Amino acid sequence: MILFTKILTLYLITIAIMRMMGKSTIIQMTPYDLVAIIIVGTIASEPLISTEFRPTVMALGILVALHILFSKMTLWQWGNRFFLGEPTLLIKNGEIIEDNIEKSMLSIAQLLSILRSKGYPKVTDVEYALLEPIGEVSVIPKAENTPVTVQHLQISIEDEGLPISVIVDGRIQYRNLKLLGKTKEWLLTQLRSQSLEQKDVLYAYVNEKNKKLHIHKRM
Repeated sequence: MILFTKILTLYLITIAIMRMMGKSTIIQMTPYDLVAIIIVGTIASEPLISTEFRPTVMALGILVALHILFSKMTLWQWGNRFFLGEPTLLIKNGEIIEDNIEKSMLSIAQLLSILRSKGYPKVTDVEYALLEPIGEVSVIPKAENTPVTVQHLQISIEDEGLPISVIVDGRIQYRNLKLLGKTKEWLLTQLRSQSLEQKDVLYAYVNEKNKKLHIHKRM
């Protein structure tokens, strides 16, 4: 029972720490994010094989404080440059910059694979490609290869707003209905108008601005 309590406590503390560190820790890993995650995992598992529980919690507290401090420091230019570094230009005017590729320890095959995954199979289609400090490769295509948008075509499109779910797996999302200014009775009336019941719906959402209901029925 003591072991279970210890594991549960550490599990919840570690989740709380990851939440405190911010979403960027998971989505876009910086060097200090990666180091912090490795150390958190190592420290958090220590009490499972030893009896030193309190020092572990204190160590986790110090670690998260340092991580938050480093995150704040990156808001300044010098801190951002020190902890994250600067973008590295890999392609310019459709030409690969070989020296920067080697400095970044990135192979030509890896670069070509990244370009293909972003929809640019030919290097000559790319104006610039930069290796960002977070490890992501940003690709800026040449003007003639830029995807056409409705703005280019001068087409007016109605902004329907954010799609907000009102039924998920047959269950009404009451909080979202309240957010939309709608009621359960309104929703059920909409369903009945299409000869549907709540249990027949797998997923349904309402566009935030035009309040139009979209329904995905169970198969």
